[in-house]
Amino acid sequence: MKRIYFLLLLLSLPTPILYAQERKPFPTSEISVGAQYAIPLGDFREGRATFVDVKDPGYDYGIGGTVKYLLRLNSMYGFSLQTGAVRYHPKASATTTTGGFTAIPVKIGAQLRYQSLFAEPQFGFTYFADNNTFYQSGSTTYGLTIGTYIAKHISLSANYERWNKGGFAASHIGVGVAYAFSLRGLHTIDSLMKERTPPPYKARPVYDKTSEDWKTQRSYKALGWVSVGVGVPLTLLGLVTAIASAETNSIKPATYQWLLGSGAVVTSASIPFFILSHKYKKRTIIQPL
Repeated sequence: MKRIYFLLLLLSLPTPILYAQERKPFPTSEISVGAQYAIPLGDFREGRATFVDVKDPGYDYGIGGTVKYLLRLNSMYGFSLQTGAVRYHPKASATTTTGGFTAIPVKIGAQLRYQSLFAEPQFGFTYFADNNTFYQSGSTTYGLTIGTYIAKHISLSANYERWNKGGFAASHIGVGVAYAFSLRGLHTIDSLMKERTPPPYKARPVYDKTSEDWKTQRSYKALGWVSVGVGVPLTLLGLVTAIASAETNSIKPATYQWLLGSGAVVTSASIPFFILSHKYKKRTIIQPL
């Protein structure tokens, strides 16, 4: 229940940086490449399970990358195929197993997207490249990823993933960042082959980009996005750390409290910067709407 609560809270965080997409063309398919940081949970982290006569040492963290293909049916729904590799590092006190192991998942998923937010349940199989753990060669896998596009091609996400092997289930939570490439053209019609109604035409304002006010608004805007770019990842990492602490009781509360507090303060600092940017930008209009 704690995991569900934190995931819902995580989903609500990026709403201030949503950007409207519903009436814009969108890629029919895309491929994304990203990096992932994973935090093992429960018995997987503490090493409280055995398989045959192999003692599991427990693992501190995992680092890896992902590659995902997404086929979009319309602006809200799509199907995905994802693979990658995550290297799990054993605890420093481990003596039975050294060097950790590598997990290579192959998963299919269904993506639900609203504006810049998305949720994606996934199911598949994970192959374990280093056969020195009780997980043996592989395991069925399922999980959930939620995230947001913070820019046109860049996404931030958090995920929960679980393996089932020999009656023992291991799980982790993770955070990731990815860059998406459009593979084909843009949709101009939806999945029902109905033409989209274009939005009413509005003349765009003309700005005096040589004025000091224009330079000032750009400076404030840059400071605002820097605050968002630093604060949001800190907040996401704080949430992930809080979930891990709730599961394992091995992370000091001060750690995630500092991450959450710092992330909230830095992200909130972007608000006055964006307000000032908008104020100075309005001063540069030389042709009204």
